[in-house]
Amino acid sequence: MWLSRELSLFKRRWKGRQDAARVLLRFAEAQSHIAALPTPLPVTRRLLLIRLDDIGDYLLFRNQLERYAAAPRWADHRITLLGNLAWRSLFEVFDAGTVHDTIWVNKAHYLQDSDYRQAVWRQLRQGGFETVIAPSRTRPLLLDDACMLAAAPRHAIGGFNDQVHSAWRQVSDALYPELIDRASEWMHEFHCNAEFARRCCAIADGAERPTTPERPTTPERPVIDERLIADCPVSDDKAPAPLTTGEPYLVCFIGANTRSKRWPVRRWIEFIRLYARHHPQRILVAGQSNTEVRMAQAIERRTGARSIAGRVSLPDLARLIAGARAIVSNDTMAAHLGVSFNRPTVIIANGVNYYRFTDYEPAGVANVSTLYPKAFERRRSAQGHFAYAYEDAVSADLASITPSRVLAALGRLEQAAPPSSMTHH
Repeated sequence: MWLSRELSLFKRRWKGRQDAARVLLRFAEAQSHIAALPTPLPVTRRLLLIRLDDIGDYLLFRNQLERYAAAPRWADHRITLLGNLAWRSLFEVFDAGTVHDTIWVNKAHYLQDSDYRQAVWRQLRQGGFETVIAPSRTRPLLLDDACMLAAAPRHAIGGFNDQVHSAWRQVSDALYPELIDRASEWMHEFHCNAEFARRCCAIADGAERPTTPERPTTPERPVIDERLIADCPVSDDKAPAPLTTGEPYLVCFIGANTRSKRWPVRRWIEFIRLYARHHPQRILVAGQSNTEVRMAQAIERRTGARSIAGRVSLPDLARLIAGARAIVSNDTMAAHLGVSFNRPTVIIANGVNYYRFTDYEPAGVANVSTLYPKAFERRRSAQGHFAYAYEDAVSADLASITPSRVLAALGRLEQAAPPSSMTHH
């Protein structure tokens, strides 16, 4: 077991070194294509905000959008958001009024199709942007940086890049005349976004968060206005029957963007069976990809839980999470949705980038519990409970998290939660 784990890590590091050189070469090629674009004609007070990260990153950033629009520094600017098509449906439900215009990029298509990529660059060059802000903490050269160069602004603002390879960081940071530092490199992602907005917008307090009139929330928690999705319809005829008003249910989100972040199917089956012994309410199993749909179907057959994987849109999933009794999720966007709606949320995480995305409790956010594998806990025990780089997760690690640990963590959250937070919305 130990030898297999070390071999897997060695192969990953070797591939990472190859990727480092390959990306720099592709970026140099991109720069030559961008240099051949028409001469830019920047328009005064046109601002481009680049945010091409994945769905979870958007959920931890979206509270800051209205700060850019409201800041005196940008108040007289026309703001365009360059966003990831993957979260467009959520943006249109939650945040459509925060910017004037949007440009959506299909990331997979962008990275694979030269014609599509250059069409995006031409659209950005024609936009006439005077200023570009690239607030992402981990800024890809081929995405955010290439798009900034294509826009050719008079002024570009970014944060110090924390990409894994120092060569990438040096090339990336050299592109931005104005670089905004973080108070700490170990900040949780939400606090990092708030800190960047505070400094970039020259506003007094970037840590506050919007609240809903129905249920005020503390500034330390991401907030999504539940009124916006209360009447969101079920997306198609394959979706499960609507839940009865007041009927409690648990959402289990089995998806993740990498194998090393996915709790094994057998563990999900064990957990759901264990949970069902103590709780009679319905259990919904969610996911997105074709692989996750097959996993959810296997879990449904073995446990009687209801699979909604691949059957509901992102806004529908958000509606279901907002009304759930609790959420159990891998380290992925569903976990951040659970936290955003202040639902009792258990996150099953492999430890990679833990200080940025899954260590909510140390970041001052309650009603969430994060469980890590034995390999990660051993490292933490040896080095102490403080932030440090951890990239050593492999697929087998998450299996060491037992269903009984998940059930116990969920029980502690439910006991600590006020009665109002446990009711169905």
